[in-house]
Amino acid sequence: MTLETKAKELAEVLKETEEYKELSSAQTRVKLDPEAEDLLKKLQNAQQQLQNAQAEGQQVQPEQVQEYQDLEGQIRTNLTLTNLLKAQQSFGEVMNRVQEAIGEELF
Repeated sequence: MTLETKAKELAEVLKETEEYKELSSAQTRVKLDPEAEDLLKKLQNAQQQLQNAQAEGQQVQPEQVQEYQDLEGQIRTNLTLTNLLKAQQSFGEVMNRVQEAIGEELF
C-alpha cells in the first residue's frame, strides 16, 4: 500500500469526524450569508495588504491596522462567522492530534 493510499484513507476517516462535519456545515452557512461572506473577504483582503506591506519592507499605516481591527471586531459580532471560527479551531485541534500521533510514531 502506498503512502498516498494511506493518506486518502486518513482523509476519509477525518471526513467522518464531528469536527469536520461542523466545519463543512459552517463553511456552507457562510456561503449562504452574503453579509458574512463579504465581511470575510474584506478581512482577508485587509490581511493580505498588511502582509504585502510587511514583506516589501514598507511601514504599515495606522489606518490599515485600524481597518483590520475594525473588521475583526465586526467578525466577532457576526454569528455565522463566529461559528466558522469555532469550527475551524476545533478541526485544527483534531489535525494537531493527528500530527502529534504521526510524530510520536516517527520519533
